Formats: sequence, structure tokens, C-alpha cells
Amino acid sequence: MTDEAIITLLENRDESALLAIERRYGGAGRNLAAQILGNEEDAQEVFQDTLMRIWNAIPPEHPESLFSYLCTVLRRISYNRREKARTEKRGGGQQALVLDELSEITADSTDVEEIVSEHLLRDAVNQFLAGLKPEARSVFIQRYGNQRPVQQIADLYGLSESKVKVTLLRTRKKLRAYLKKEGLL
Repeated sequence: MTDEAIITLLENRDESALLAIERRYGGAGRNLAAQILGNEEDAQEVFQDTLMRIWNAIPPEHPESLFSYLCTVLRRISYNRREKARTEKRGGGQQALVLDELSEITADSTDVEEIVSEHLLRDAVNQFLAGLKPEARSVFIQRYGNQRPVQQIADLYGLSESKVKVTLLRTRKKLRAYLKKEGLL
């Protein structure tokens, strides 16, 4: 079936157009998504999402090349999914929790974002961290620098969750005392 015939089916809201796209471009589309995402299962989901986007876009869209249009849509969805996965790896969902935990150091949690961004405070925190035992420093950096969940930190260092929580609590208390001593609180 030609691209023009498939586009006509889409414009007539004939669902057999989706099967025709699958037969004609399914392998190439999934391969492209897999190259971007590095995962066959995600590639299949992205291809299905692409089919839905095409279904919803045609009409009113009328692409000259269905394959080019499919690849453009598929790339956008793939790159967005990859970026979302990377964001989650960098601590997606943990930022609010981390800032909340650090808010006990200051009087007001809204001040935390401002204080953390100040150069003077950053230098003081770095100096404080340099004086910690390696395990406490690593746990603190994993939690507040890399925004990792407590369970992940425990698994990473072979510690119990309660040991990680206690280490973080004690380190935050020491940091608070240090910042007061330095005149930053």
C-alpha cells in the first residue's frame, strides 16, 4: 500500500491505516526508537505512541512523505522519553523531599533554595564536607548532591536504611552547628 493510500485511509478515519503503517514501517520505526532509547520494550511503546499521534494528527495534517512524518514524530517521542528517564535518574521526584529535609537547617524552607545557591554557603558546605569521615560525606553527597532516595543509598553502600537516615540526621545537625559557628545562620 502506498503512503498516499494510507494517508487517505487516515483522513477517512479507517483504522486499517494503522495496520498498514505497522506492516510498512513498523520494523524501521521500532529500530529507530531502539537506537535512541537502547531498549526494545520502550521502542515498542514509542512506536505505538507514534501511531496514536499520527492518528490524531491526520487530518488536518497531510504529509508529503508518511515515512518522514512518522520518523519525525517517533524521534520527538523517543528523545522526550529518554530525557525523562535521564531526569528521573538524576533524582526526579526527590528534589522537593531533599529541600524539605534541608529546610530544618534554616528558619524557612523557602529560604533553602536561595541560601543553597549563594556562593558563600556553597564554600562553607564544601569545607564542612571535607572534614567529614568518608562514609558520612559519601552518604550526604549522594542524598543532597545527587538527590538519590535513601533506599538506593543504602543499597549502594551496603547499609541499612536506618543507618543512612541516622547518618544524614547527624550530618545535618553537624552542618547546622558548623554554619552557625561560621555566622551563616
